[in-house]
Amino acid sequence: MSALTAVVMTVACDDPTPKTESVKIDRDEFTHPKELVVGEDGLTRRLNEEQPFTGAVTQRDRDWNLRYFCYYQKGKLHGPELKFWEDGTLRRNFDYENGSKVRHREWFENGNPKTDAMFVDGHAIGPHKTWFEDGSPRWSGNFVGELLWDGHIIDYAPGGILMWDAIFDHGRFVSGTYPESEQEKLIANGMVKPEEALYPRKTDTDDPKEDKKEN
Repeated sequence: MSALTAVVMTVACDDPTPKTESVKIDRDEFTHPKELVVGEDGLTRRLNEEQPFTGAVTQRDRDWNLRYFCYYQKGKLHGPELKFWEDGTLRRNFDYENGSKVRHREWFENGNPKTDAMFVDGHAIGPHKTWFEDGSPRWSGNFVGELLWDGHIIDYAPGGILMWDAIFDHGRFVSGTYPESEQEKLIANGMVKPEEALYPRKTDTDDPKEDKKEN
């Protein structure tokens, strides 16, 4: 039985930069994704096999470069599921525990991080960060429930323009900076008092249509 060294990317919780680790795996242990099938019970098996599959799954290009890697334990994804760009750099890393995704990470083709999000039962819950392709921050904060903003939220538009720097409580704005375009909605929903508005409020006298009516 021949063996080879597979390169597996790992990422520390506090550092989104991928790092390589070499793992020696027997060639005969590899299974291709097309050899697997999901049963009615939701468990993954090899074609024509009764027992739920346990083992590594890989897909390689013609030059034997790794393009995909994952691991199954008793028919469920367990551990990292990796996909790679054409140049071999890491494109995404989804971490699973007994079939449930617990962390979602992606990178741009230039190697900069794109997304780092925690998951619970397949849903984005907990810390969540995104970046623009140039590496500058895009969004950071926490999700609770059905993608409700919670805690300290920072949101940037392209070009580094700050949109939100605010505190939320289960989707409800508490305090902080917000976009001018959101002000009237926040006031209407009782989250901002009119007298505490950050931006000048538009009145009927500011509307050219009202001036025409008076004339």
